[in-house]
Parts: sequence; structure tokens; C-alpha cells
Amino acid sequence: MVGLSRRRFLGAAGVLVSALLTGCGRDEARKRPPADAEVIAGLLRRETAVWEAVRGSDAAIARQDREHVERLEAVAGAVGSGQPPLPALAAKQQAVFAYVAALPELDDPGLRVLVMQIAASEAEHLAALRLARGSDPVPDAFAGYAEALR
Repeated sequence: MVGLSRRRFLGAAGVLVSALLTGCGRDEARKRPPADAEVIAGLLRRETAVWEAVRGSDAAIARQDREHVERLEAVAGAVGSGQPPLPALAAKQQAVFAYVAALPELDDPGLRVLVMQIAASEAEHLAALRLARGSDPVPDAFAGYAEALR
């Protein structure tokens, strides 16, 4: 039997854990989280690219996408994307991913609600476009994440 008491063991373990945690995440901690304006500006660029890609394929979806652009422009005060249009289905899928990824980066609850509303609408559009081309509108339970990982 080793002459180490439970108290000394737990104390040593605590010191070890503290030392390990001190080094973890240092690089992340130094990074400045993006400001809400930066997140919204990125989403605006993405939504504008989506709108440009969908414009010719479905009038109702394109109209809603234009409304998304206008709503984002109203909060961001920015116009235009400067990015080339993507095929409609790929653009929609990327938009859904971008909106979901942006949620934890936003501090303002009102902006989170806006982003969630647009993300839900984008997911509906994605399903409608898939259905129109004869594909399964929801191919997996993870909104295309499993498909994107392949």
C-alpha cells in the first residue's frame, strides 16, 4: 500500500488539473470575439449571394430572400456582397450553415431572433428547392450537416 492519503492525492490532482487548465484555450482567450456588426455583415454578404443565386429559379423564394437582405441591411447599414453567385441549392445550404454558426457569436437577443427567423426560412427554401428537383426535401435529421461532411 502506498503512503498517500486521500487528502494529499486530491490536493495533488487539483494542482495538476489547475496546471492543465491554465494552458488550455490560451490562444482562444486572446482572440477578440467578433462584434455583432461583423457577424451581421458576414450574414448579409452570404444572404445577398443566396438571393443572387435563387433569383432566377423561384419567384417566391427570391422575394423572401430579398426581404432577408433588406432586413439585414437595415441592421447592418451595409449593401452588396462582392461574391460570385453560387448554384441555388448549394447557396441555400451554405446559408443555413452560416446562420446556425452565427447564433453563438451574437450578443444582442434581438439580432439572435432575426438570425433564427431567417435560418428557419432558409431551411424551408432549401427543402422546397430539393423537392422541386425531385430530391428528398430533408435528406437527414441534421439539416444537411451529415451530407456536407461526406
